[in-house]
Amino acid sequence: MSIFNQSLGIDFRPNHLILTLLRRSFGKIRLVDSRIYPLGLEGQKEGPEGQWATLIGHFITEHQINGERVFISIPREKVVVRFLRLPVATKENLRKVIEYEAPKYTPFDKEEIYFDYQILREDNEWLQIIVIFVKKEELDRYLSALKKVGISPMGVQVSSVGALNLFFYHEGDRGRENAVFLDVSEPFFEMNLIQGGEWKESFHLSFPAENKVERITETVRRAGLSEDTLSRTAFFVHGMAAEEMLPAFRETGALNGVAPPPLERIETEGGESRLEAIYSSIGGPLKGVTQTRLDLNLLPLEMRKKVRQVAKPLSLVFLAMAFILSITWGIGVYTRYQNALEALRAEVKRRKPEMDAIEKMQKQRGELTKEIAEFEKITFGEVPKTEILKELSQILPNTVWIWNIKFSGAEVEMSGFADSASELIPLLDKSPFFEKVEFLAPVTKERERRTGGDKEKERFKIKLRLEGRRAGF
Repeated sequence: MSIFNQSLGIDFRPNHLILTLLRRSFGKIRLVDSRIYPLGLEGQKEGPEGQWATLIGHFITEHQINGERVFISIPREKVVVRFLRLPVATKENLRKVIEYEAPKYTPFDKEEIYFDYQILREDNEWLQIIVIFVKKEELDRYLSALKKVGISPMGVQVSSVGALNLFFYHEGDRGRENAVFLDVSEPFFEMNLIQGGEWKESFHLSFPAENKVERITETVRRAGLSEDTLSRTAFFVHGMAAEEMLPAFRETGALNGVAPPPLERIETEGGESRLEAIYSSIGGPLKGVTQTRLDLNLLPLEMRKKVRQVAKPLSLVFLAMAFILSITWGIGVYTRYQNALEALRAEVKRRKPEMDAIEKMQKQRGELTKEIAEFEKITFGEVPKTEILKELSQILPNTVWIWNIKFSGAEVEMSGFADSASELIPLLDKSPFFEKVEFLAPVTKERERRTGGDKEKERFKIKLRLEGRRAGF
């Protein structure tokens, strides 16, 4: 089986050695095998290092593991965990700043330690980070033992990192707001707080000899969580004593919703039980088969570089191939584009005379359409003036003489002479052509000279309006 889809976890505990093998295939992660080996029992002739080498060697041989994709977890009591708040200006040289300040956070000199850090949150002014320190001689002890069986681990962490990575892997983007993880594994218990979806604090204490549930519960309540927050917090219990402690927590009801941490996304081949006992050990090698939220690695920097060289040539080959393929594809696309563009230009040039003729015809059509509209407006928008004159000649007496007619839209002004001007108003009002008939000026009398004697006439000026429908309104 290829090393690139399986990962071995070695979890060193004070009293146990826990080995877990994860394998990824078809997008799923399986727990292929897990072993819990008690250490320091009576009758064992070898020291811890010798027992580690023997047990790990047998496991590697059994599963034909090449020993390169290996992640180890060291006991929590061997490290110092600090949650720090530093100015954002330190980000550029953060490792140097932490190294210089290390004696403030640990009882060791900076030359005596390995450390690693991760930025948990960042805003405009501050960085919220977690730093884990370990004394060099403590870590070198484990690295030397592994070297004897041909193992150069890719990562070194503590068990709590593995547990939280496995939890975040199950939560995905949902992100549970508040959770408390209780790792109950004698002779210690560990409590890790998650608030607002972020790792906020970690406590490592001696396991109570008696009244275990009450004392652990009291520690939780003294961790600074308000009663309101506690009521909205999920409590997950795991570790070697979880089988005993889970029922005890549930019976007291002191903590809300106590349960084993989620594990449904990890498949098991043999239906292993008591998985909550090795929860953090399962999360230890998780980084070897998928991305993880927490990326803390206590492995010395110079050793990390050697491990990472394994995949570097292959990555460069893939990168070069991808570059060549992208260039070839790009040239092909550009060539096809240019050929299509040239063909389109030739077609446009060939059809240009036809397009010019069509544009000319469209322009002429527009002009004719405009002229037709004007004629239609004249024809249909108003009553023809000949019709108006015809109507006037029919309804006015023969004695009426009109000498001036003025048209202004729907209004008509008419001036002339009549024997009796007042009789004209009723006549015009009766016509279906006109409405609102009225004198525009006072009627005056004038004498008309004609053969046979003078005759008196009335001079009038009448204003009238064309009936609405006939006016085109």
